[in-house]
Amino acid sequence: MVFLLCLAVLNVSAQKSASNEVERLEARMYRLYTGYDYDEFISVTDSLKRAAEAAGDDRMFYRAWANQVLYSCNRQRRSRAMQIAKEMQDHAIKRGDHWGIYNGLHVSAYAHEQMENRAEAINGFKKAVNYLHEHMPNESAASSLLELAKIYYLQSRNESAIQYAEQAIHEPHLNELHRLNAYSLMCLSAADSAAYHPKNSDFRADFNRFYAEREKVKKAYGRDDSYGQRVDIFRCILNHHFDEALQIASTIRAPVTRYNMEREIYFKQKNYEKAYKSLVNYMIWKDSVSELRNSHLLLEMITSMDVGRLENEQKELRLRNQSLQLENMAGELEQKRLVEEALQLNLKNKEVELQNAAVRLQNDSLDHYNKNLQISEYQSKMKANEQAARARRIFTTSAIAIAALIILALAFILWRRNQNARRLKLMNDQLQEANTNLKAAYDQLEETTTAKERMESELRIAREIQMGMVPSLFPQHSHIDIYGILKPAKEVGGDLYDFFFLNNKLYFCIGDVSGKGIPASLFMSVIVSLFRMVAKKGFPPEYIATQLNENMSENNENGMFCTLFIGEIDIQSGKLLYCNAGHTPPVLMAGKQDGDAPSAPAFVEMEANAPIGLWPKLEYKGEEIESVKGRPLFLYTDGLSEAEDAEQLQFGDARVLDVIASQPFDGARQMVERLTESVKQHVGDAPQSDDLTMLCIMCS
Repeated sequence: MVFLLCLAVLNVSAQKSASNEVERLEARMYRLYTGYDYDEFISVTDSLKRAAEAAGDDRMFYRAWANQVLYSCNRQRRSRAMQIAKEMQDHAIKRGDHWGIYNGLHVSAYAHEQMENRAEAINGFKKAVNYLHEHMPNESAASSLLELAKIYYLQSRNESAIQYAEQAIHEPHLNELHRLNAYSLMCLSAADSAAYHPKNSDFRADFNRFYAEREKVKKAYGRDDSYGQRVDIFRCILNHHFDEALQIASTIRAPVTRYNMEREIYFKQKNYEKAYKSLVNYMIWKDSVSELRNSHLLLEMITSMDVGRLENEQKELRLRNQSLQLENMAGELEQKRLVEEALQLNLKNKEVELQNAAVRLQNDSLDHYNKNLQISEYQSKMKANEQAARARRIFTTSAIAIAALIILALAFILWRRNQNARRLKLMNDQLQEANTNLKAAYDQLEETTTAKERMESELRIAREIQMGMVPSLFPQHSHIDIYGILKPAKEVGGDLYDFFFLNNKLYFCIGDVSGKGIPASLFMSVIVSLFRMVAKKGFPPEYIATQLNENMSENNENGMFCTLFIGEIDIQSGKLLYCNAGHTPPVLMAGKQDGDAPSAPAFVEMEANAPIGLWPKLEYKGEEIESVKGRPLFLYTDGLSEAEDAEQLQFGDARVLDVIASQPFDGARQMVERLTESVKQHVGDAPQSDDLTMLCIMCS
């Protein structure tokens, strides 16, 4: 009994020590969670998993594992996060642990959400909620329900967001932070609906009700959550307290969120100029964040490929080591064979010794026989003695010779073994040196190949992004026929065109950025974005050009500029308002005259304005044409007129007019395709020297 009592005391002491170790590692894990030392965090959480498993604390075991997934996602290691989540879920399924399976489903969905795969994230969180409700109904699934509400809020599906947030409030054993997050998401969703549906009073009343409940929960919890500032801003907007809303927005640290909130406040305040500036700042910061996120994803993909190649190299090294081990075993077998041959020689020597012993016995018997002979046989006895003496000499000589042979054989074996050992060591050194040289050469080749693949991938992504900004679908309009193409000379270029319909008007532009490549494509993307933002406010072309010049000439240290033609066509009257900022004049036909014969095409004479981005504070002048109905308008960049053949002969503006006037055409697309084919025939096999962009508009 005393022995059992001692065992019980030792067991309790061990459990207490294990619990203390779990508490120590848990505190260290949460201290490291806000840092950036990835390896140390993974090491500490692995130790915490082992300590929790030893203490029998399954909740802490899976919490530490789940924190590894969350930390990997937050540190841009999403592929590693997916791998850890799968290992965690497989471990829980193997053990049949319902809590571990739920956590595995939850963190896998979270990893999909961080990778912008929101459809998979929604499906994963719903699976986690259903699994917990089915197998552990007394546990709270509020974390998964709140993630669903957040995703639906970001997708502007506000009713679904409110539904899942309310469902989270009714989960069992709900903590105050989850309750506060739920009311915050309900307030944001109701405020978003009220902001875009001002005539619907239900959302405004819902917001006030949710806000009152949220204030109670915040007071009980003792502090605010991460949504607090945005909720207070929407409360001020709905109550028209715009100065208070701006003061709260100025305290937001994240520039993207701050500028977005300021844009919303100024828009509701009807201060459109400040709303426009906040929108520009928001778009710039949002683009930079998106570019950084794409870079992290690309880096993560390249890192995964490098890890796969390193694993293949490790497999090859293991195979080489096995080959060397086989060669060493072959050498040992050869040494054993030589030892066996030496033993056989020793056995043969023993047989010779036995034969000599038999000869000696026979000689002794002859000597005994000779002693009994009579003196008359003395001569025969002497002869026999001589034969015996000769036999002894032969035996002695043979024994010495055999001993010498044995010594020589052993010396030869030792010498041969030493030579084999030296040869094996030399071969091993040569293999090690060759392996080192090969690895260095392979690393250099791999680094070069990786850099090239990364550059090609980045250029391909940049081309897809750039071409995605240029309209590729041309609407079937009853009064407007429009068609255009853009062919960059390199992977990316600086040409642009854009158009859209607004209030029974067609807004369009075409331009050419100085230079080529990545800088020109970035300058072009900013021009297109600013054109869309300003033009969609309904401003005339000269005001649009002035605003674009003010934005692009500010901090333009590289001196880049863009020639741009901006136009606005009233579809009802056919009136054309335009502003030309240093671009090639468009071609306009006067329509049909004298029956069915069309007049010759001609370049439009217009006011000369400076290109966009060179000098600030310029006032651009606009012009107008009373009607372009029945008069096709053709716009292009200098990549058409300056296209060169193999002998550097340019296509020329005169040939542009000749091709347009050579044959009648039925639509805008037919005109653009005819000029494209003419340029192709002129250039032949010569490489494309500049970006080529064409746009044709026909108003009826």
